[in-house]
Amino acid sequence: FVKALQNENGVDNDLMTLCKWVREELFFVLIHDLKSENDQTMSEDGPLCSMFVKCFLKRENRSSIVNADIHGACDEEMKGYLKHLWTKGISKETKGKGNIRKNLSLEKTAVYAAINDAFKTLM
Repeated sequence: FVKALQNENGVDNDLMTLCKWVREELFFVLIHDLKSENDQTMSEDGPLCSMFVKCFLKRENRSSIVNADIHGACDEEMKGYLKHLWTKGISKETKGKGNIRKNLSLEKTAVYAAINDAFKTLM
């Protein structure tokens, strides 16, 4: 577990998996509920983190986590690693592709632009 946390490349790749999951599984349902930095919805103890952990604790989804240092870990260590990913993914200090809020913001902008374009063609 500790070795996995120290594997920055593995953590970065798994943050991308996290962002993809959030975008594909949660974005359309929760787009307007993710505005506040202090929102309990996005916290480590919130429902979204719990959904993420539950999803990736399943054996069939563990292969999406590419950090080799966490492969073969017990459920408790994997749960700790997944919570670490979530916390890092929502942190203001996380820059670039691993930042959940940034990824959602870009997705939201793209959706709004597509909706706007669709309305323009109707006029």
